[in-house]
Amino acid sequence: MLSITTFIKYTMKKYLLMLMVGGLFSQVSLAQTTDTVSTNFVKNASMGGMMEVKAGQLAIKKGKSASVKAYGAKMIADHAQANAQLKKIALSKGYSTSAPAMPASPLLANTNGTEFDKNYVAMMVADHKKTIAMFENASTNAKDADVKAFATKTLPKLRQHLATVESMASSMKLEVK
Repeated sequence: MLSITTFIKYTMKKYLLMLMVGGLFSQVSLAQTTDTVSTNFVKNASMGGMMEVKAGQLAIKKGKSASVKAYGAKMIADHAQANAQLKKIALSKGYSTSAPAMPASPLLANTNGTEFDKNYVAMMVADHKKTIAMFENASTNAKDADVKAFATKTLPKLRQHLATVESMASSMKLEVK
């Protein structure tokens, strides 16, 4: 079993790799290239949203506790809705949301039950902290008004997700940063 610290380091490396790979496959119209905050936000938020849905599906399938399964279902519903809204904005503005299909985290795919629950909760805390920072940046610095409005509108729900999963981590006695 991997420690939470090792898990978080692995997750961060995985997402950096995803961002690099996503950058190789994502295309943006010439009109959008001058607003790198909006361009990068759409690409990264889209990819992150898809990963949240995939992880939520695994939580329902492989989680042990009812709270992990319920949280996974909430992630699927909320992030699928946000993904659809972001895709609509992206299509109307010429941003691309296409990204290569990423496999599920091995730490989630290769565990079950209580171990899965701990890994999933730790991953959700780390992911939501990074996601909130990304959305805060876009809500302040994006030049595209629609992208900025989407980020601003979505932030309260992301903060709610983080508060919920931090409470779950606390009740599981997980120390996550």
